[in-house]
Amino acid sequence: MRVKISFSKDNSASSSIPLHHQKLLSATLHELASSFSLEPVPFSFSSLKGTSRIQNGFMRFLSTKVTMVLSSSDDVFIGKLIEEMFSRPYITVGKMNLVPKNKEVIDDPVFMQRMRYLCISPVILSDPSKDSEKAQELVDPVSHKYSDALYNSTLDRMEQAGFTEAQLNSYAEFEIRPDREYMEKITDSGKKYARFYKSNAGNTMMGYLLPFTLHAHVDVHKFIWQNGIGVLADEGYGMLDVVR
Repeated sequence: MRVKISFSKDNSASSSIPLHHQKLLSATLHELASSFSLEPVPFSFSSLKGTSRIQNGFMRFLSTKVTMVLSSSDDVFIGKLIEEMFSRPYITVGKMNLVPKNKEVIDDPVFMQRMRYLCISPVILSDPSKDSEKAQELVDPVSHKYSDALYNSTLDRMEQAGFTEAQLNSYAEFEIRPDREYMEKITDSGKKYARFYKSNAGNTMMGYLLPFTLHAHVDVHKFIWQNGIGVLADEGYGMLDVVR
């Protein structure tokens, strides 16, 4: 299940948050989850969104409305997480206080073998706690190495989620094709589609934000829609949206 949460910003607290704030958001959401769940459940979440201005590495929200998206294959978990969130007068992310106001279940798209996605949080190829050098390497998104890394991590996570060996063997067809026109436009403008981020443990890793087309089994599309793509999804990385 995927749910969009809307908050109103408490103006008595800070209106700014670091631009790269997944670590702060992760700490808040995992604290909420720990109040009702002893076992970790895979889930994913977007960055905070709203009318904002970027200055000196911080995002200052100009609007009172702030939103985020939560998603997981476990509908019960997401329901309890939202229930816990709305039971509190506000949640704190960094120095911001956000008052939960509304929730909206987002319908699943029609899953097909070929789908186009946007990244609404950075995609991480390698876990820096396992191989710090590899995690900081810049991989060409149009290379087989990039696609293979995401294929391997996706199947590893699907196996951990309980998919059988027979099912996994049927998911061998997997190809990612980044949007070349977008990459060229970003490069020509002097901007970047890949930056360094910090994991919850404080380790440095390369993250990617770029649209791409994925050719894969419909089960794979459903899995990454609900649980994100790449590694460290439960830290808020790899959440995707469909280009409709």
